[in-house]
Amino acid sequence: MKGPSRPLVGRFLPQSGFTLIELLVVIAIIAILAAILFPVFSRARDKARQSSCVSNARQIGLAVHQYTQDYDERFPSNHYCIYFLAVQPYMRNDQMWICPSFIGNYPVRGEFWGLGLGVIADMKTGWLSNSDVFGGWGNSTPKKISVIREPANTVMLAENDNWPPRENAPSGQQTAQGAVSPCRVSLHAVYHTRWETEAGAAPVNGTGRLGAHHMAGANFVFADGHAKWLKEPPLDCSAWVALMPPGSNVLYVGMCRPSGQGEGWCNY
Repeated sequence: MKGPSRPLVGRFLPQSGFTLIELLVVIAIIAILAAILFPVFSRARDKARQSSCVSNARQIGLAVHQYTQDYDERFPSNHYCIYFLAVQPYMRNDQMWICPSFIGNYPVRGEFWGLGLGVIADMKTGWLSNSDVFGGWGNSTPKKISVIREPANTVMLAENDNWPPRENAPSGQQTAQGAVSPCRVSLHAVYHTRWETEAGAAPVNGTGRLGAHHMAGANFVFADGHAKWLKEPPLDCSAWVALMPPGSNVLYVGMCRPSGQGEGWCNY
């Protein structure tokens, strides 16, 4: 006697799977989507870093103004970039100086505080000061805030040139710019090859101390404390040199100081 027959499961069913052409089509679609989305993700990340740096910049600007109120309305000294440490009690967080996109090392020396020329701190930073606002060159007395004719239009701090970025440089090795002095030499400020702009009447590319950090632009802190991102650095000399006449619109040609004036004019 025969038992019950068993069903022929899958015996006559078609085989499932993808052909080579179908796989190649799927891979091509994924590659196209990746090519479209990756730049978007990168841009979004850069935008987030830009926003974070702007927030830190506002805190730095506030710290500088708090410092001036405690020190006879004078800015912190630019001499060997001691300002990095001078405003620290008002920030209590040295991470605010760090830019997640471009970080370099600046060896701060303590001569302004009577500590000699030895390195007293290695600052990891993405910022530099405008020496023609802070003052202190050559261990001179820093400038008073009253010398700033147009605080809202005068650059006080800017994101600096760190190339190649070297966060972990040995102690005492400088890989970041800490100050800029357009009054002495306008080449100190603009341009740099990483700025996506045309030089025009400005100095030749590749000689500046500023660097494009975010979205092919950078953040700037102005003398009134506000901070913002700019596509290109201000080209008006009066935005960098505190003593330029109000409304001056002298573009970078050679020097930023008045014709016939020596570098001593920069210290006033």
